[in-house]
Amino acid sequence: MSGASIFEQMRKDHRLVLERIQTLEDDVLGQGSRRGRAHAGDRDAELKDVVALLKRQYATHMAAEDEVLYPALVETLPQAKATIDPLRAEHAELRGMVVRLEATLSEPPSPAREEQIAVQTRDLVDLLRIHIRKEETLILGVAERVLKPRE
Repeated sequence: MSGASIFEQMRKDHRLVLERIQTLEDDVLGQGSRRGRAHAGDRDAELKDVVALLKRQYATHMAAEDEVLYPALVETLPQAKATIDPLRAEHAELRGMVVRLEATLSEPPSPAREEQIAVQTRDLVDLLRIHIRKEETLILGVAERVLKPRE
């Protein structure tokens, strides 16, 4: 796989996640015009699907960033460490948010559970969107210019 296609795959992963979290906003949080607030069972199923997607992305996409891309970028541009360290911290926070949401989804239905699901989903959507925007703006364009494909 060439360097360009690796970065394009990362952007494709970002687009997929952004599309899914937009669905959460539209259907689960009831902020869009497509269907409004989803029935709780439908919402839980949608959330479980997104949680599964994010866990797969964390095991592959985020792992590739943490273990390959970020170290290669810091090796090539040591000053990038100041930008990358907060992104690594966000990865850890995002992983924790997904674990907490998954645990909340496994609880019996109650008004408190519904409120927690809404808050946790909102926080997850917001941080994911911000995090992806930072990676697209601060990391991928720079990495494409300074890293060789084998790096």
